[in-house]
Amino acid sequence: MRQVVGLMAERDPQSAGGGAVPSGRQRLWQALDRARSGRGAVVELVGESGIGKTRALADLMARARAAGLRVVSGRCAEATPDTAPGLAASVVGGGTASDPSAGPGGRPVSELAAALRRAASPSGLLFVVDDFHWAGDDSVALAEALAQAPIDAPLLVVLALRPRQARAGLLAALTYGRDIGVVERIEVAPLSLDGSARLLGRSADDPRAVELHERAGGNPRYLLALAAPTGEAAASLLAEKAGLGPVEALALQAATVLGEGVDVPTIAAVAELPHEQACAATGVLLRRDLLRPTDQLRRFAFRHPVLRSLYYADLDICWRAAAHRRAAATLITRGAPYTEVAHHVERTPRGPGSDDLAVLAGAAEEAMATDPARAVHWLRVALELAPGPARTDLLLALGRALLAAGRPAESRDVLHDILRTDPPPSWEVRAQALVSGALAECLLGRGREAGTLIGAALAAAPADPPPVLVRLAVVEGVLSGLEGVPPTPGAADLAVRIARARGDRMGEVGALAVRAYGGGDGPPGGEDLDAAGALADSVADAELAADPECLVMLASAESFAGRYREARRHATRGLAALRRSGRRHMRPVLLNTLSNTCRRLGELDAAQQAAAEAARIAGEMGAERLHALALALRSLSLAWMLPPASREPVELAERAVAALPPGSSTWSATAALALAQATALSGDARRAVSVILDVGGGPDLRGVPGVLRPWSYELLAAASVGADLPVSEWAGRAAEAVDRLDMPYLRPYAVSARAYLLRSRGELAEAATFFREAAALFHAAGLACAQASALAEAARCQPTTGEADLTLARELARRCGAGPALGDLEARPSSTAVATHPMLSVLTRRERQIASMAGTGRKTKDISRSLAISPRTVDVHLTRIYRKLNISTRAELARLMATIG
Repeated sequence: MRQVVGLMAERDPQSAGGGAVPSGRQRLWQALDRARSGRGAVVELVGESGIGKTRALADLMARARAAGLRVVSGRCAEATPDTAPGLAASVVGGGTASDPSAGPGGRPVSELAAALRRAASPSGLLFVVDDFHWAGDDSVALAEALAQAPIDAPLLVVLALRPRQARAGLLAALTYGRDIGVVERIEVAPLSLDGSARLLGRSADDPRAVELHERAGGNPRYLLALAAPTGEAAASLLAEKAGLGPVEALALQAATVLGEGVDVPTIAAVAELPHEQACAATGVLLRRDLLRPTDQLRRFAFRHPVLRSLYYADLDICWRAAAHRRAAATLITRGAPYTEVAHHVERTPRGPGSDDLAVLAGAAEEAMATDPARAVHWLRVALELAPGPARTDLLLALGRALLAAGRPAESRDVLHDILRTDPPPSWEVRAQALVSGALAECLLGRGREAGTLIGAALAAAPADPPPVLVRLAVVEGVLSGLEGVPPTPGAADLAVRIARARGDRMGEVGALAVRAYGGGDGPPGGEDLDAAGALADSVADAELAADPECLVMLASAESFAGRYREARRHATRGLAALRRSGRRHMRPVLLNTLSNTCRRLGELDAAQQAAAEAARIAGEMGAERLHALALALRSLSLAWMLPPASREPVELAERAVAALPPGSSTWSATAALALAQATALSGDARRAVSVILDVGGGPDLRGVPGVLRPWSYELLAAASVGADLPVSEWAGRAAEAVDRLDMPYLRPYAVSARAYLLRSRGELAEAATFFREAAALFHAAGLACAQASALAEAARCQPTTGEADLTLARELARRCGAGPALGDLEARPSSTAVATHPMLSVLTRRERQIASMAGTGRKTKDISRSLAISPRTVDVHLTRIYRKLNISTRAELARLMATIG
C-alpha cells in the first residue's frame, strides 16, 4: 500500500490548532487506531532527507501517548546500526541465547519479535525507529521477523527510512511484508505551495515564497536552508558529510567544485587522487545519497542543488580557487566545450597573459546559439581582463548579445560607446556596430534616426566593401518596412552580389527580400521573393535563428506582396527557431508579422494570440512603440471576434494610438486603422471617419503608407455610409491608390469601396453585384474575413435573393472565429431602400432610409445593425423625422408610410 503524507505546515488539528488533515496523515492515524483494536501492522515511512519523516513520527507519537499507548522510539545511525533489537529488548526484558541470530539482549531475533507482540498487550505499543536505512544485520533481521506474519496484537511498528540508502535485504523484507498485507508503505510527500509559504511565514502569492518553493521542490529542510543558509536546516545538511573519511571528503570537495554531471576521472584530477581511490570514494558518496547517477552514463550529480551550494560555500577559498584551476586545465585537455570551462576560469585568479580570455570569448560564442543572456555574462567577465586592442571585438559581441537577450537599451549604450571612440573606428567596425545599434534604436522608438546613420554608412562604403554591408542593407530594409526609412539606392543589389560571392545564404535571403520590397513604393519583385523563399527553406533552423533580421525581412516582404501563406509559414518556422535559441529582439517583430498574416487569412484567434505574445515581449524589452503596434494588431482581430458592444478592441486601439501619434508611418497608421475599424464595428461610424482622416492628414491620406491606403479608403466608404456622409470621393481615391501600386491583391478594396458608394445611392442591385465581385477577389487573395464581410454586405443589399451569400458569409465567419461580428446575420428586408414620396422631401436621404425601415416595424436594434450605425444614432434620426413630419410616435410613422406606399 502506498499513501502520500503532507508534512510540516499541514498540521493535526489537535497538535496545531486547526487546519485540514491530509489523507496521508489520516492513514498513519488509522493504522494507529487499528493497532489499538488489536490489528497491528508494520508501517514503512519513506521519503528523502529533510522531507519531514521525523516530524511525522513526532506527531504520531504525541497522538499515541494522548491515546494511552506506550511509546518506544529510537534511531539507527552509521555508528550504531543495530539500535532496533536493543530497543526491543528494553521493552520485553533481557535473556541469553547461543543462537547466532541472537540480538543484543541475547534472544534470537525471531523470539524478540514474538515477545514484542506479546508485550504490546493489553494497553498497546507504538514502536518507532527513525533513520532505518542505516539498519545493520540484526535490525534488518528484526524487521524481517516482524514483517513475515500478521500482527494480531495492539502493536504498531513504524520504520522511517530513505529507500535510496537502505540495504537491499531490508527492502526485500519490507516488499515481502507488503505483498502479504503486513507492511503498509506511506511516502512523505513534498509541501504544497501553501504549506511552503506558511513554513516561511509568507503569503502564497509572495514571489519570494514561490521561488523558494520551486527551488526546494517542496522539501521543508531545503526550503529553510535556502531561506537561511546559516540556519539550523542548512547546518543539518552540512552535517551529512561529517562522517566521511578524508579520501571521501576530498572527492566530495572536488565534486562540489565541478558541479553537475561529474565523472570519476575528473574528480580524481581535481582532487589529485589516484583513480582507484576516487572511484571507491565516489561509490561511498553514492551510497550516502550525496551524489546520484544522472541520465548520462557514468556521470553523477548532487542529490539536490542546495546541497552543492551549501558545500561550496563551506570550502576553503584557497583550495577552492586552485581546484577550479585544475578543473579548467583538465577540461581543456579533454576538449570540453568552452561553456563548461569558463565557469572554472571565472572563479580563479587570472591575467591577460593566460588563455582565459580565449576561453571566455569562446564560451560567449557558444552560448549565443542557445542562451544570449549567458553570453552577456561571459563577455562582461572577459572585458575585465581584455587588453585595449581586444576590447573592440568583445564590445561588438557584447552589443549583439545584449540585443539578442532582449536588452536594447544596454545594447545601444555599448555600441554607441564604440562609435564615439577616439580615433574613430574603421568603416567596418562602425558598420558592425550600426547593425545591432540601429535595431536597438528602432526597438526603442528611434528608427528614423538609426536609418539616417545607416544610410550615411552605406553611402560612404568603400569600393570593395566587406561582408558586413549585407547585414547593414538588410537592417535598413527592416527599418524601411517598420519606419518608412527610404532605402539607399543600389545597396540591395550590391548586398545580393556580395552574399552570393561569399556563399552567405541567409544574407542572400535578406538582401533579396530587401530588393523585392523596394521601400514599399511599388509592386514587390516576385522573382526575388521566389528565390529568397526557396533559399530560406533550404537552410537549417540554426542558420535562421542566427540571422533573425534576414528572416524578418523575408516574412515582411512576403506579407507586403500579399503572399500571406508564405509569410505565415516562414514567420512560424522562424519563431520556433528563435524560441529554441533564446534570441528575443526580433521575436515581437516576427510575431506582429504573423498576427497580421493570420488575421488576413481569417485565423483570428491565432492572430490575436501572436499579437498578445508580441505585446508581452515588447513590453518586457521596453520597446514601447512595438508594444503599441502589437496592441493595435490585437484590436484588429478582436474587433471581429467579440460582440459589437465589447469595449476591448476600442480600448486596445486607443492605447496604441496614444503611444503612436501621427507621423510614425506604418506604426501609427495601423493603430489608427485599428481604432477606425473597432469604432465602426461598435456603431460609431462618424468617429471612424474622423480617425482615418486625422492620421492621414486629410483626404489624400499622405500620412498612411501607400499599401494601406486602399483598405483605408474602403473603411472610409463603409463608415461614411454608416455616418450618412458623402461616399463618392472615397471610391475614386481607392481605385487610384490601387492603380498606382499595381498590386492585384489590393484591388478588392477598391471594388468594395465602389459597392458602398452604390449602396449609398440606393442602387442596391448594382451594389450587391460589386460586393460579390469584391468577395470573389478577396477569396482569390486568401482574405477570408474580408470575403465574409463583402458577402454579408451583398446580402444586406438584396435580402430577398441573398440567402446564398448570407449562408456562405456565416460559414466563413464561423471558420474565422468572427461569429459575433458576422456570424449572427439574418435575412432581413431591404435595409437601404429609400422612400421617394413628395411628403418625405423634407427628410435627408439617411432619414428617408430610416423612416422606410421603421415604418415597416423594424426595431431600432435591427436598423442600427443593417446600416452599421449605433442605436443612439437611429434614435436621434427618428426624433428629427417625427419633428419634420409633425408626428410623435413610431405607430404614426407606420400609418403614414403605409398611406404613402
